[in-house]
Amino acid sequence: MSNMGKSTAMGALLESSRASDNSSHHGHCLDLALQKYLLLHEQHESLRQHIDELRPAPSRTSSPTRMSRSAEFTRYPPLSFSVPTGKASYPITMTAGEMGTLSHEPAPAEVAVEEAKLCDVNEGMKRALTELLNCETVRGDQAFRTWVQHRLMDTERELRSGRRRRSAPGP
Repeated sequence: MSNMGKSTAMGALLESSRASDNSSHHGHCLDLALQKYLLLHEQHESLRQHIDELRPAPSRTSSPTRMSRSAEFTRYPPLSFSVPTGKASYPITMTAGEMGTLSHEPAPAEVAVEEAKLCDVNEGMKRALTELLNCETVRGDQAFRTWVQHRLMDTERELRSGRRRRSAPGP
């Protein structure tokens, strides 16, 4: 799904939750937490792609979780609302093809630095999703709550996987 489609679908989540919330305080809580999550998710996707590009081709594997994450925003029907998103903090400047034409392999330290950034972003996503779960609007909307819980479980799973990868002995 394109970034535009993701933004529209996430906008639908935001709009849907606003429609069911009469309190401006609760709406602000939801808006802020959802905006944080959107920005962090965009950074996450950019970092994930960049890390995949840094790794040599034989070691590139896509986990089922990563492949299914692009479809995660389609569970709510899109409305005519879009959420403005800024540029990711970690822009990708080279394509996978361009990386293949370079004569050097990326240093393991370079991948480790990017993975540390990804871990920080995942921690931020976990905090934003936890904030969402604590919003009254999310508590009252079972479908939205389930969606947030699934994203939180995916994020925690990725954090555990990253910890295992970092603690494993190097090549």
